[in-house]
Amino acid sequence: MRAWIAATAMRPLHGVASAAVELGVGLERRATDRVLNSRELHRLIVAVAESPQLRMALEEVMSSQATQQLVDVVFDSAVFDRLIDRLLTNDAMWRLIDEVATSPAVRSAVSQQGLGFADQIGDDVRRRSRRADEWLERAAQGIVRRRPATAPEAPGTA
Repeated sequence: MRAWIAATAMRPLHGVASAAVELGVGLERRATDRVLNSRELHRLIVAVAESPQLRMALEEVMSSQATQQLVDVVFDSAVFDRLIDRLLTNDAMWRLIDEVATSPAVRSAVSQQGLGFADQIGDDVRRRSRRADEWLERAAQGIVRRRPATAPEAPGTA
């Protein structure tokens, strides 16, 4: 019986408590929305992103042994293979590759490399040609220096 009396006495308090909770949740949502939509939050994020302290902290994190080990773990794991597989099946990646391949800078670099290769081939052909000329000249000089032991006889004389 005491439990029933206590439960009956608490019913009005339960309603008040529920209403207070709902009011608090509503206030929290409105306050959160107001903060997220404010110019101050935007300004704060930009200020943090541009701060020298953040840059120094990121440099420290990126040069840490733990980050280097994490990179090694990622590259040694199946995650990296999956990333590459996904990139190779992504149309946007192939569009990027096509764009880079047809860019004037890449075309110029390939042309320069092609000209460099042609120059190397030309140098090699010139070197070989000089060697062949020198060999032929030596062979010709050797033939000219030789004298026949006897003059050939003309037919019908003897």
